Amino acid sequence: MNAGRSPRGGGKGGTAASLLLVTALSLAAVFFPGGMPAGERAAASASPRAVLTFDDGYGFDHRILDFLSSRGIAASAFVIGSWAQRNPELLKEMHALGWDICNHTQNHPWLTRLTDDQIRAELNTCQAVIGSITGQNLPVFRPPGGFIDARVTAAAASVGLSPVMWDFDSMDALTTSLSVQERVNRMVASARDGSIILFHFGGRGTIDLVTGVVEGLRRRGFTFVTLSELYGWKKMVRGGEAGPGAGEPALRQVFAEGTTREGFEEWLLVFNPNPEPAALQASYYAGEEWVRKEYEVPARGRLSVAVNREVPWRGDVSAVLEASLPVVAERSIYFNRGGGCGGGTTALGVTEGATVHYLPEGTVRSGFEAYLALFNPGTRTAEVRVALHGADGEAWSGGLELRPLRRLTLRLNDLVPEGDYSATVNATEKVAVERSQYFVYDGFCPGASCSPGMTEPATRLCFAEGTTRERCDSYLALFNPCAYATCLVLRMHVSDGSVREERICLGAGERKTLRLDRYLPPGCDYSLEVLSLLPVAAERAVYFQSHNLAGGFCDAGIADPSRRWLFAEGSTAPGFRQWLVLFNPHPRELVASVNYLRGGEELAREYPLPPGGRVTVDVGAEVGEGAEVAMEVSCEEGIAAERALYFDRMMP
Repeated sequence: MNAGRSPRGGGKGGTAASLLLVTALSLAAVFFPGGMPAGERAAASASPRAVLTFDDGYGFDHRILDFLSSRGIAASAFVIGSWAQRNPELLKEMHALGWDICNHTQNHPWLTRLTDDQIRAELNTCQAVIGSITGQNLPVFRPPGGFIDARVTAAAASVGLSPVMWDFDSMDALTTSLSVQERVNRMVASARDGSIILFHFGGRGTIDLVTGVVEGLRRRGFTFVTLSELYGWKKMVRGGEAGPGAGEPALRQVFAEGTTREGFEEWLLVFNPNPEPAALQASYYAGEEWVRKEYEVPARGRLSVAVNREVPWRGDVSAVLEASLPVVAERSIYFNRGGGCGGGTTALGVTEGATVHYLPEGTVRSGFEAYLALFNPGTRTAEVRVALHGADGEAWSGGLELRPLRRLTLRLNDLVPEGDYSATVNATEKVAVERSQYFVYDGFCPGASCSPGMTEPATRLCFAEGTTRERCDSYLALFNPCAYATCLVLRMHVSDGSVREERICLGAGERKTLRLDRYLPPGCDYSLEVLSLLPVAAERAVYFQSHNLAGGFCDAGIADPSRRWLFAEGSTAPGFRQWLVLFNPHPRELVASVNYLRGGEELAREYPLPPGGRVTVDVGAEVGEGAEVAMEVSCEEGIAAERALYFDRMMP
């Protein structure tokens, strides 16, 4: 067993709403008449979801927007059309923050008292106002006061709108003897996946109610989505990744993993650090099919390639990039499997593959799917042996033949019983290997990771990034490929300047997983050194939920701190937050120089690095928002550098 790792799968289940038609004075459910497009909520999420909805607009409390945006949360607004006409900037602000803007009628009348034509006029006018200001045209409305009957429902359906009610009323527009905390406790304790909560922009005590509900549901592992996401009209993916860049550019880059299947979006990011443009030839392979495309990467610039638009098939794809000048390439994959199960992962290309690969991390526990992608970029058939190593040694091995320019994918869950496993791959020719894991960690954290592992074990490995902040679980997977046992020292350089050490032994052929945050105080950032008498392989796996984002990543340790680091991927566009983590493993202060390259411009910065310490740079604060950015790091002595990139983006 991994120390403390307790993933659970997120099975399908019913959402919190029932099909009851109720008034605003009770705890109401969503009501959808027959025939509504996308009229059912998406399948139950791995991480339970809640929708915060806000009605009216009168007495608008901007603190609500400020608080929710500080937590990375977008909500759904049901606005009155006449109010929206007087406050278009507020609508534009909510729209820019990713909110749904929905119909609450033009003048806020009780619809049950109107004629059918008057109902249609109220809804049509408000819908036109919202569309003219934001461009949104969602097929839902909420009746003022919650007053609705079959006639109102039919009139609304005739103009393409269906009612959305709520599961919980915060009672911020009602006279109640219940305190704010009592109402918060009730909503937090009773919420289930898909719960819709009613607030008002100008309600009584609304900001305190919202704050309490958000913090309480966050502690229960909830994420917050809009109605568009809940009902599948908008496919958002949230997650993050962290990992090192490339120490040097190369003329050839190979990616074993990649897919353009339904629900997957693949990108190749290529950075040219040279003063002249580089010609680039990309070959995409899928079984007997292949496609070759040519590009130009600008001097001191980067190229973004949408692989889904480059290949004619929808399936798995491996890629080989060949450039006229040395470049750095990374591949990003975003995916949405539905029901909130989505995420993304980024990985560096390998220069040509290797005959030996070590992948220490890996699990096929409940909630995890693990795959091994193998691609032969050469001209001769490779004989390949794959072995999986569990707690009691080698648990499975198999041989296979890998023809030139062909890929094979193994689903590890089909090969071994539930548990944790390291993988080794030995081949007669150089091959590229990547391990992909799709997961629902601990029942609240969906995502994916992808790693090429290591081609050589090492006696010293560095990880620049590390944290023990709330709801961030970090593991270190170790594998000893040697014929003898070895002793290791884990040296953790904490952000307060202290150093903590742990000593362990690792037997011959043994794998071991350590829960890193158990060795450190809560709420700290740290960098990690792994020192071993004999060469070992090590990967760090992290699972997190923060700022309304959930996900995870896994990367191998840095065997050789480098004087130069290059990162092709990077973004400060809306929905993206990027950091650069620099770790100085030396006993003296160093100065790191960083060139940020965005849109043909370069921005140079220098950062002092304390002895044995780390510096974390907010890239958005350095280069500004809305940038696609590559980075070039240099230092007079070798350092470790990682980019951390967190995202909240919409799939096409």
